[in-house]
Amino acid sequence: MTWKQTAAARAILDRETGTIHKDHGGKLTVALAYPNRYYTGMSSLALQILYRTFNAEPDVVCERVFWEDGQPDSGPLVTLESQTPVVEFDVWAFTISFEMDYFHIVSMLRQAGITESDRPLLIAGGPGISANPELLASIFDAIVIGEAEELLPRLIPLLRDGIHDREALLDALDRLPGVYVPSRFTSTRDGAARTIERLWAADMSRLEPVSCLYTPDTEFGQMYLIEIARGCGRGCRFCLAGYVYRPPREQPLDRILDWARAGLDRKLPLYAHGGPAGERAPGIGLVSAAVSDHSQIDELATELHALGARISVSSMRTDPISVPLVKALAASGAQTLTIAPEAGSERLRRVISKSQTEADLLAAVELAQALKFPGLKLYFMVGHPTETDDDIQGIVDLTLKAKAIFRRNIAINATPYVPKPHTPFQWEAMAPVKTLQARQSALKRSLARHNITVDADSPQWAEVQAVLARGDRRLAPVLFETEKLTLRGFHDALVRHGLTAAEFTAARVPGSAQPWDIVESGVRSNFYRYEQRLSHDERLGHRCPPGAVHCATCGVCHVQGPEVRSQESGVRSQNTTTSSPVFLVSVSTNTNLPTYQSTNLPTDQHP
Repeated sequence: MTWKQTAAARAILDRETGTIHKDHGGKLTVALAYPNRYYTGMSSLALQILYRTFNAEPDVVCERVFWEDGQPDSGPLVTLESQTPVVEFDVWAFTISFEMDYFHIVSMLRQAGITESDRPLLIAGGPGISANPELLASIFDAIVIGEAEELLPRLIPLLRDGIHDREALLDALDRLPGVYVPSRFTSTRDGAARTIERLWAADMSRLEPVSCLYTPDTEFGQMYLIEIARGCGRGCRFCLAGYVYRPPREQPLDRILDWARAGLDRKLPLYAHGGPAGERAPGIGLVSAAVSDHSQIDELATELHALGARISVSSMRTDPISVPLVKALAASGAQTLTIAPEAGSERLRRVISKSQTEADLLAAVELAQALKFPGLKLYFMVGHPTETDDDIQGIVDLTLKAKAIFRRNIAINATPYVPKPHTPFQWEAMAPVKTLQARQSALKRSLARHNITVDADSPQWAEVQAVLARGDRRLAPVLFETEKLTLRGFHDALVRHGLTAAEFTAARVPGSAQPWDIVESGVRSNFYRYEQRLSHDERLGHRCPPGAVHCATCGVCHVQGPEVRSQESGVRSQNTTTSSPVFLVSVSTNTNLPTYQSTNLPTDQHP
């Protein structure tokens, strides 16, 4: 540990509210890692939920550690709270939100000096790794598949009591539901093919998904974040979140308001010119895959506005738009209203099962104009299956129709589509990089003359993300050999191992064996194939609204109910005729989780 590390950590801690400090003596020590910068990680509600839950145990101490783009001589990797080297902890738990952070995980392991012997127990979880754990299976001792709230009451005592006998502990972890222990996992058990069920929190009343840490050194540092719902029932065929967080569940209105009042009662220090400049109640950040889908969103927005709360939201829909919510956002001083058409033509929106029509979208634009939002942003993806040049022209046409209504600043985002496991498009090819570049360039040329900004994420890096999302264990050595993360460095490492990006981004035979088949998401494979066929027919698909438990359509909601299934072994036969109900989003918001944000709050917030 260097003097610079200690000074930097203490400067950060001096500006935090809610930090927990504990003596390590006689306690289970957990280093909770977010493999990205502090600025990004401290906006993760999942990180905060895990931090609070671990530290609620009197004989457990949990401290945070973040990735920083440091140099090899910057000193060993240490935790924030006590600046203790990570290698001295009993458990190193990673909550992973983005596939691109897999490179940072390797960097952190290297900086910490992790070796095969005498190291912490390595555990991970999160949306991407829960959907496809195989790429990182050779790195971690255990991977949690799903929503960790279902697991933590059993996991923490097991870690505490068994940490000094690694082999026995791994055996015990292998018997837990929703936990994948690669070293103990064989392809069969009792003659049946093995899978790991994802677990999900069936009883929302047991959860307290709210902020516990505040800092001005992050985008949402002055926000009291509240997860008002979990899962999404809209069934957009591109969206990982819409499938790995099924079924949709929501918190009741009165409980959300109680949390909001508690948050508003807090006084957080304001900083100006580097020093304290008074106090202010935090704003209220509403988090879910689709905030406006909450069945009582109009009442919630009205009540929060009456409380004087400044409101931000993670995402919202336009079919229909919640007028009270948009009014509350405007009254809170939101500078930009963001909506997500996803595709320019109604044909392509039917292909991806995005039900909002052009009339819905333009009605939202009219509302933004009437409420005098300074800016409007439209989120699109390019490279959807069956997309043509006409669909790209549809983006231009729709944007110009919006500009004719909205007479202030307007911008669009054109993000390359990345196919993800456990979605109806999991077998589809990713559009070639050159195709994506050409379509982004066409959008920029067409809209530049109308003074419309086009933010276009890199197709080359989107291809890397696709490789990681649909990869397998052959890619782990590639991660370790990509010491300096550049596109050329990554592709050179692939070549050295006899691999190419194309074999991971190419189309796959529907129903064929895939690395992620080890995870039983609860959604039947034949349902994915059914939705894929509907997409080829340009037809909208199935939706599951909140409260639609025991629906047998996709298979997630088992007739026995999730409360029963979450207590089972977590190991099932693949040829069973019963369906799985559960997924556990573990030590986990939004790789390319394509739910977009009206004020950029994170959506991948489940621990």
